[in-house]
Amino acid sequence: MNQKSQLVSLACWLAAALASGAPLTGQDVTAVKAGKIITISGPVIENGLVLIENGRITKLCKQGEVEIPWAAKVIDASGKVVMPTWVVAHSQGGQRGFNENMQNVPWLSVADAIDPAALYFEDALRTGVGTIHVLAGNQTLLGGHGMVVRPVGRTVEDMAVSANTGIKMSLFAPGGGRLQQIRKLRRALGDVREYLADFDRRKAEFDKEQAAGAIPADKKWTEEIDRTKKPAVDLVQKKTKGWLYVPSFAEVDEALRLQQELDLVCVLGNNIDEAIGLLKKLGKPVVLDENLEYFETDEETQQEKKLCSAKLVADAGIPFALTLGANGPTAQPWWQLGTCVRNGIPRQQALEALTTVPAKLLGLDDQLGSLAEGKLGNLQILTGDPLQATSWVETVLLEGAVVYERSKDPRLQYLFGEEKDKQKKGAGPDDAEGKVEPKVTEPAKAEPAKTEPKAGEPKTGDGKTGTQNGGGGREVR
Repeated sequence: MNQKSQLVSLACWLAAALASGAPLTGQDVTAVKAGKIITISGPVIENGLVLIENGRITKLCKQGEVEIPWAAKVIDASGKVVMPTWVVAHSQGGQRGFNENMQNVPWLSVADAIDPAALYFEDALRTGVGTIHVLAGNQTLLGGHGMVVRPVGRTVEDMAVSANTGIKMSLFAPGGGRLQQIRKLRRALGDVREYLADFDRRKAEFDKEQAAGAIPADKKWTEEIDRTKKPAVDLVQKKTKGWLYVPSFAEVDEALRLQQELDLVCVLGNNIDEAIGLLKKLGKPVVLDENLEYFETDEETQQEKKLCSAKLVADAGIPFALTLGANGPTAQPWWQLGTCVRNGIPRQQALEALTTVPAKLLGLDDQLGSLAEGKLGNLQILTGDPLQATSWVETVLLEGAVVYERSKDPRLQYLFGEEKDKQKKGAGPDDAEGKVEPKVTEPAKAEPAKTEPKAGEPKTGDGKTGTQNGGGGREVR
């Protein structure tokens, strides 16, 4: 096909598209009419409207203040609550393995372990999660790079939001004592610094010899940093972030020392009550363990008392981000939020712990975590208030596209279908195909034949012979 024919075909296609009224890709607009909009960072909007164009929020206002574009896809959420999707700052879910057999592997990435078909991502959508930071497990040393993903997509590339988000580190001692784990981590970082110092020394010698004329002026330094060491080099140079798991209060001192050398985010275990004063010195938000409540025994009274790590850091004025477990109650945002509120944490602070705070830790607060004009159109539609136990996620939109609808969720349809549908599914293939049993009908009863009475026989009252009133009585002679 020559160029002229291609131009003619393109013109015909454009004319057909315009004539049919089908919007072009760049003109995709979604309008969500909400009973209530919880923006997180701004005021609540009653009877609000969210306009999303090309994946971003272009208007956030009350209904009637702006005209909805005629080509917009309108989602009617009247009487429902619209709010941003949840942001999870630290998760090990959705991986085929946690990469903990080889501990010192900073050059690896969780992108090689993420399984797009994992049920974890399906459950995340079902509960309103729109952004997940996936990292290596806690039983590691330098466990490789993390990755921020959306819980939808056929491939890891489709799911990717941000790659190489930092290196997972851990002070957890899987096979030895606490001091041994600290020594191993210090040794690993020391080796990187020694390698970098030697690299810089050799480059400086090259430049010096070139300046003295021992090396031709047109020759360039071609050696590069070993790719297996480059991520760890970036870590010690504070070009990349470290996500340090601190299992208990006993390792907080070492975390503070490491923070003076590296750019760290501390992921705390649940036994931190004795180190709250030290944690305040971090001066940064922290990520909490999925198990927010734990018990301790008083040494004097021998009585157990329940502690909540979220309440402890909140009272100390330390911003925190919540995490979600892979299964069980802690996998539910409502459980985590309810645990916070039940322990006396203000509602707004609890909501921020799953939205704005993790978005800021990931460096994505200008895109995610709240609803505002210019941010990505990542929102969830709830049947009620997010802290109400009977509320459910009805619809999830990511960048303006509907990626989940509860009414079309095949697993929920199976679990909560009508009882007769369940019986039909469990009855077997014959009944399921609508097999009809043959009808059984009773044979018709033959009426007695009408005969004329013989001579000398009396007539019955109904004109029949041999009986009275048609009954089956004895014959009258």
